Amino acid sequence: MEIIVSDHDKRRKRRLTVPREQIEWYPAIDPDLCNSCSSCFDFCPKEVFASGPREEGLRRRPKMTVAEPYRCIVLCSACERICAAGAISFPPREAFEHLVEYTD
Repeated sequence: MEIIVSDHDKRRKRRLTVPREQIEWYPAIDPDLCNSCSSCFDFCPKEVFASGPREEGLRRRPKMTVAEPYRCIVLCSACERICAAGAISFPPREAFEHLVEYTD
């Protein structure tokens, strides 16, 4: 399986060394920090995020959830920078580098 991932300012071709379903690289959302702005949803082209369940009695939008974690591109963490509330985090990148090889 070949994917294209943005690495800083340069696009580089990469190939996964194992099936995507075996790689636990995806974002986590801290519900205490999420302000329901949906910037992650608007930003992510892979549709990883979705609105969570509506909280009864509250008028604000539902908090965001990670609905499709395995759609996330391995080693991409751009949504983390987009989140103004700082609610999105990823596991340590170094733990996943060996699962991706460059095919430049």
